[in-house]
Amino acid sequence: MVTAHPRCFLTESKMRGYGGRAGRGTFVKKKSIFVSIIIISFFSFWLGHINNAMGMKHDADAGLWLDIIRENLSSYDKMKPADARDYYEDALKDLNALIEEYADTEEALEAKFYVGATYNELGNFDEAIKYFDDVLSHQEEINKNFKVRLLYFKAKAFLGMGNAEEAKDVIVELRIIEPRAANAFGKELSGTIRIGMKAPDFNTMDLKGNLVHLYKYKGNIVVIDFWATWSDHCIQEFPEVKKMYRAFRDRGVQFIGVSLDDEIEDLKGFVRGEKVEWLQIFEGMRWKGTISKMYNIEKIPIMFVLDQESRVRYIGNDKKKITRVIARLLSESKQDVEPPMVR
Repeated sequence: MVTAHPRCFLTESKMRGYGGRAGRGTFVKKKSIFVSIIIISFFSFWLGHINNAMGMKHDADAGLWLDIIRENLSSYDKMKPADARDYYEDALKDLNALIEEYADTEEALEAKFYVGATYNELGNFDEAIKYFDDVLSHQEEINKNFKVRLLYFKAKAFLGMGNAEEAKDVIVELRIIEPRAANAFGKELSGTIRIGMKAPDFNTMDLKGNLVHLYKYKGNIVVIDFWATWSDHCIQEFPEVKKMYRAFRDRGVQFIGVSLDDEIEDLKGFVRGEKVEWLQIFEGMRWKGTISKMYNIEKIPIMFVLDQESRVRYIGNDKKKITRVIARLLSESKQDVEPPMVR
């Protein structure tokens, strides 16, 4: 976290890694801020992000400060998500301090992009989209390359929310100004699970050694919950998941947890301590697990609600919406159900 006015330390910051958390040995210069940007790095996004059509000024000190924050951010993606969280949150404080200190500069506008990108990494996609939209509202002050970068990360945010339709709309806009970027994204999006499509089947063992065949539950509503004990967000929301399970467990709804934990003992210990009653599947490979790949999982927690024909009816993590979708599906099957309150 920045503890001094930027002008007080910029002259020596390159040597000491900008102080704060990064100064404790985690400063590593890499090719780009996030792994995902490598896909479209050939558009030279780091050059001439903003034009001066509306008279936005450039500030050299702000530019140096932003360079340091950007380089520090680039070192965090190699860390475990739980370990990196505090670093990202400190980066948000630094970026917001820069925005306040150097308002109405090119650097402040670009810093807002990095705030959005950092919120993406933290899984706070709603906030990320707000910042991307804020920068995109300055249509006369950003050039094509910068706009492409903003649209790309905005689409990533919608995908992280499980909102494939909104992501597709952003990619349509992206295709108008830079088809190559849209095509690169299209390959990533092509396998995305969409509302209304048949859910990919899987046949694997649960934590107790019992066979779990998804299509065996045809005729039931199924909720697939992708999560992990290393995710603070998942742990914070776990009581809501338990409440939802208890509300629907006797109404023909099958819950299946798919854990992206690193170690099976972490999952076993949590399940035992929390007295988790529903099925749990351990993949042990984070995003590289078979089921995670089948369902294009990039961020957690995320839930898929399947109807009685195994069609996907909801993708996302809004517990109130999930409750309403389940209640509606039960109602469609002639079961008179009022949606329980999930706060």
